[in-house]
Amino acid sequence: MKIGVAQINPTVGDLRGNFDKILDAYRRLAAAGAELVLAPELAVTGYPPQDLVYKSRFVPQTLEVIARLHESVAEVPLLVGYVDRNKGRGKPFYNAAALLERGQPIRKSFKTLLPTYDVFDEDRYFEPGTGGEVFTVAGRQIGVTICEDIWTERYLPRALYEGEIVRGLVERG
Repeated sequence: MKIGVAQINPTVGDLRGNFDKILDAYRRLAAAGAELVLAPELAVTGYPPQDLVYKSRFVPQTLEVIARLHESVAEVPLLVGYVDRNKGRGKPFYNAAALLERGQPIRKSFKTLLPTYDVFDEDRYFEPGTGGEVFTVAGRQIGVTICEDIWTERYLPRALYEGEIVRGLVERG
């Protein structure tokens, strides 16, 4: 599978500008032969959105951008990071990735390992996911991780989290 990586620099809070950056990169990478295009963690909102998520229109407008991107995808799927609402218990939002495919419903995966050290305060805003999702894309199984979900203690000076998300995804196919 040829994966196009949208190496963009989203601006925190600039939903319209980030939409344009994502769509431009998507179109260039699809035209270059990508079979799947990946945009960064929280590409729609910029990272980290911090207290912007609590502004009454910010998350609804973020979801509108996801809908517009979904309408804009062609043959090549797009996996893009954004903030989603948590309609259940816990924190009000998810750090999410949306798989956007033409003619298909939006599929979502939520970040599980939320950093709370140094300058990071993700568990203030986000409910953790349950270990990533496995999606079929172009006939292939892909496991979706967001940032630290792929980290393992084998590559870190000390363990930061319990469990390994990637191992769980592999076990699920």
